[in-house]
Amino acid sequence: MRMLLPAIPILLLVNVLSAQCQIDAPGDIRAVLLIEGTQSVQMRESIASRKGRSGVTASKQYFIFGGPKAAVRTRTVTPVFQFDADPAFDDPVYLFRVDMRSDRREIRVAKGYGGLAELSIPKDHIIPTRLEEIGDGQNSTKRYRMKPTMPLRPGEYCLSRNISVCFDFGVD
Repeated sequence: MRMLLPAIPILLLVNVLSAQCQIDAPGDIRAVLLIEGTQSVQMRESIASRKGRSGVTASKQYFIFGGPKAAVRTRTVTPVFQFDADPAFDDPVYLFRVDMRSDRREIRVAKGYGGLAELSIPKDHIIPTRLEEIGDGQNSTKRYRMKPTMPLRPGEYCLSRNISVCFDFGVD
C-alpha cells in the first residue's frame, strides 16, 4: 500500500505531460484566430477527455469537452479562421459540429463491431470549408485562412487537425 500512494501523483503527472505533448505535436495548428468583421479573437486549445460505451457486439468512443458551451462565442454564421500549420503534414483540418449535453459537449469518434473500430468524425458533423494559403507563419509554417462554405447553425463547433485537441467556439 505504501508503494501505491507515491505512484498515484506520478501517474497523474505523466498523464498531464502526455496531454501537453499532444498540444505541441508537429502538424498541429497554431495561432488560431476567429475573425468576425474587423474584430479577431485568439482562440485557445481545448483538450478532450475520452469516454467509451461497449455493448455485446457494438462499441463507441467519444471525446468529451467540459462545460455546456465554449468560452469563445460568435454571432456570425460564416466565421473566418486564420491559423499557422506545417505544410509538410497533409492531414486535413476539420471544422465540425459537436453534440451538446446539459453539462458537456461531445463527439463520437469511433464506432465498431466485434472489437474493431475506425477513428473518424461522423460525416454529418463535418462542415464543408474552403482553405487558402495566405502567407508565411512562424517557424517555417504557412498561414492559412479557412471559411465554411455554408452558414453555420446555432450550436457548438470545433476546428481541429487532431480530434482530441481542438479550438472550440459557439455560434449564437
